[in-house]
Amino acid sequence: MSSLIRHVTPIPQERAKGLLAQVYTQVDAEFSSIGPAVAMMSPAPELMAAGWSLMRESQLAGEASAVDKTLVALGAARANGLDYDVEAFLAVLRLLGEAELAEAAGRGEPPADPDRAALLEWAASTGLAAREPLEAPFAGARAAEFLGTLLFTHFIDRVAAAMLPAGLTPGTLDPADLPPFEGAPVLRGPGQDLRPGTTLPLLDGLPAQEPPAWADGLPIGRAYAALAATAAQGAGLLTPAAAETVSRVIAEHRGRRLPETGPLEEPLAALPEEERAGARVAILAGLAPEAVTDEQVADWRATDRRLSDHCTVYLLAHGAMTAVTHIEADLTRTAPGGR
Repeated sequence: MSSLIRHVTPIPQERAKGLLAQVYTQVDAEFSSIGPAVAMMSPAPELMAAGWSLMRESQLAGEASAVDKTLVALGAARANGLDYDVEAFLAVLRLLGEAELAEAAGRGEPPADPDRAALLEWAASTGLAAREPLEAPFAGARAAEFLGTLLFTHFIDRVAAAMLPAGLTPGTLDPADLPPFEGAPVLRGPGQDLRPGTTLPLLDGLPAQEPPAWADGLPIGRAYAALAATAAQGAGLLTPAAAETVSRVIAEHRGRRLPETGPLEEPLAALPEEERAGARVAILAGLAPEAVTDEQVADWRATDRRLSDHCTVYLLAHGAMTAVTHIEADLTRTAPGGR
């Protein structure tokens, strides 16, 4: 599987210890076998724990239907243009017994059910600079689950676009089918009834900030706060000037995906040459992660021999989560239960 993950060497499940082993065990039991989209973050167990907690507490546990939340994740994956996740969520729909819905969505057709069509369209509207996000089509107790699912998908799709090779797809996720590659993931019990909050012990000792208002008092809120605070530590891998540049550039675009990377180079010119490499990788991770190249990561790591796989995951996660925090702020300003 390591050949399918760029920039770092993943830690396999049989060699995992401590927090990483705990995360692998939970993921394997409640979500899927350990495929490349999970293992890619293994050099940074703290980020894996916070990310898994947000996904599990919002997308897998809770009151909203698994089908509806899968549609939200599918819409976000489409906004990010990540084929790996688009195909994964279509496969999840099939395994949830929604083959017709999956086939229609795969053809680009809206769901026949207007409520589900609205969820998919809303999620797909949230990630592109050229498109204003639609008003959220939900309210009440389910709002945090939909928002958490959407925001985690925006985060993990950016990291995956930077770390997985273009064109990789996960297969059917069905354990009865032949896997398309060694280590391809299979789904565990889709739609199972999971009790909220069981991932929270994984967050003990991680950085924390105030939970967002849209999920305050819920496990989703603590998970989101832990992921945001943990990913923010990646700014420490940059000089203060480079970190400020990353923050400013991503804020200027409100974290939305950009089709062209040319405009992102101009702000880097103000930095000393030795500081540009790290800032470039972080900005691209937030706004155009598919454009992150092996050479760009290698150039950054060459600036300091102490930079490791752990650092690489943190820098990519910092850029990705910086973008997500702007999407979150814009969406929740007017969303039900928002600020």
